[in-house]
Amino acid sequence: MIDFRIYLRENSGWLTVNLFLALVMTATMLLNGIPAHEIGYGMLLCVFVTVAAAVLGFGRHCESLRQLKEMRKNIAVVQNEMKVPEYLYETYYQDCINVLVKEKDRIQNELISRQQDLTAYYSMWVHQIKTPIAALRLLIDEEISTFLELEEALQDDMCVIKCRQMQNELFRIEQYADMALQYTRLGAETNDFVFENVMLDEVIKLSIHKYARQFIQKQLRLSYTPQQLMAVTDKKWLGFVLDQLLSNAVKYTRQGGVTIRVCCAGQPCGGAVSEPDEKKAGHGHCDEAAQAFCDAYDESVRIIIEDTGIGIRAEDLPRVCEKGYTGYNGHADQYSTGIGLYLCQSILEKLGHSFHITSAQGKGTKAEIVIGGMRDV
Repeated sequence: MIDFRIYLRENSGWLTVNLFLALVMTATMLLNGIPAHEIGYGMLLCVFVTVAAAVLGFGRHCESLRQLKEMRKNIAVVQNEMKVPEYLYETYYQDCINVLVKEKDRIQNELISRQQDLTAYYSMWVHQIKTPIAALRLLIDEEISTFLELEEALQDDMCVIKCRQMQNELFRIEQYADMALQYTRLGAETNDFVFENVMLDEVIKLSIHKYARQFIQKQLRLSYTPQQLMAVTDKKWLGFVLDQLLSNAVKYTRQGGVTIRVCCAGQPCGGAVSEPDEKKAGHGHCDEAAQAFCDAYDESVRIIIEDTGIGIRAEDLPRVCEKGYTGYNGHADQYSTGIGLYLCQSILEKLGHSFHITSAQGKGTKAEIVIGGMRDV
């Protein structure tokens, strides 16, 4: 009904002209002595033709609107969906649209090419920068070994402490270089995701090994129960997410420790490491009972990283995954970029995994990844 009113308003010009001509013809015929009933027949015929033309025009109007609405849903292929123009102005409009689409494609292809060049450059730069980083790490390790070989050198010797600090800063440089590369790759039109059955314990152990020195130097406890569960994901990108979460856990935890748990969504996650689980993990096969439970009930797999750190303020919690948002971090890292959790959430969304963070200021933070399934966390 609203469309019909709009149609009448848009076509009020020619309807007014028709009405004016009908009045002129009626007056002319009356002045020439033509009987009124004959004039009435003629006017009724004109009214019928006008109404029929209006209804037919309204039908074509509705069809045109429907096509435009369909094209709007998929504007990328608008050139192939446009109807054959009936009027000259429609031809010009379609020509303008075609020019705009071609210009849009040109700009998009140019941006994709630039993004690919930028990604290639960052990839090359990161691989090149890792060479001097590795060399510096070896030099620092040799320096520490030299100091420790001297009889008077102790673990708390000032030179050894400085070398440890240099190791930490070098580790951060490498971490930020990797973050820059992943940030660039994430924004690319194409990605290198490889989905496969991944032994989650292997990915978690790699991240733990990478941050083992940080745990030791800060004297933090690490609790992890190897469950040897498998899930369909990308090993490299999931590993990067776990690296970021462990980095935050270590950075913002001054005492206590970090607990990593892996379980099916329908099972409770345990905490402490048990000796039988450690021995079982060394064989490199699945925990058959846990895996059978996940497979039988088509359950998703949960990875939980929980720390006893400074926590996140309630007002900051909804925004911690926004790009560039740092919030209050207890001055643990005044140079925080606010990119780490943003990358984690973006990567997990692309992988099709769920991500949820809960925290209480002064009590710690829990980050939970859900792989598979459609269950909300």
